[in-house]
Amino acid sequence: MAAHLVSKYEASKRKERIMAFGPIMRFKVGDLDIELAPLTHESMSEFVNLSHGGGMQRHQVTRYLGRRLAPTVEDEHEWFDKTRADRTSIVWGIWVIDGNERILIGNSALNGIGEDGHTGFIRQATSGSMIFRPEYWGKGIASAAHKARTWYAFQHLGLHRIKSAVIHGNGGSSKALGRSGYTFVYTERNETFVDGRLRHMDCFECLNPLDLFWRQWWNGDKPPAESLKARRLTRGVMAWAEENVTLP
Repeated sequence: MAAHLVSKYEASKRKERIMAFGPIMRFKVGDLDIELAPLTHESMSEFVNLSHGGGMQRHQVTRYLGRRLAPTVEDEHEWFDKTRADRTSIVWGIWVIDGNERILIGNSALNGIGEDGHTGFIRQATSGSMIFRPEYWGKGIASAAHKARTWYAFQHLGLHRIKSAVIHGNGGSSKALGRSGYTFVYTERNETFVDGRLRHMDCFECLNPLDLFWRQWWNGDKPPAESLKARRLTRGVMAWAEENVTLP
């Protein structure tokens, strides 16, 4: 009987490791009800749906994402299948809930979880996010989604650090990260070519402010003043999420 239970446990763990989608998180942004939830194979066509402008097929949407070509629905389905089997990522769709209607407007992710640490003890990830429907830009949705993702990464995954990067010119993304507790670390020069010019890329980090992870990260070193300031900001992000984000 015990062996049977162990085998069932191991099987469930193996199955869990190939599921790359995060659990449902709900919060409000102004009058909008927002849900971070797993994507579905059927929903992937929304990323390139011409009825709302083409999404990822628009230069306006992808120019700061390092993409040169427009994806098709077949590409989106291929991405879904690849992502679903990724053991180092957690991905959410960003949905606007309007009564009984769920409107997919983008996605948010933690990638490379646990791959980038110099030891297995320090766990890190790289974050990414995208809203493919411009009519939802500038409403604070990205900032709130970043906050929910940061809270989940630190409170429920026990990560020490989240990294991210933004191409110059994408000021909205930089501001959204800054409001979510990320701080500037350094600039990669001439990272890409966009709209007729070379663009630099700013690299950011967000450190887990919880005492255990903070001590482990600094390991006896004295944190600089800007890191202490960022810690206070990230604590505020965590407090906001505790009050406003629901894990049903």
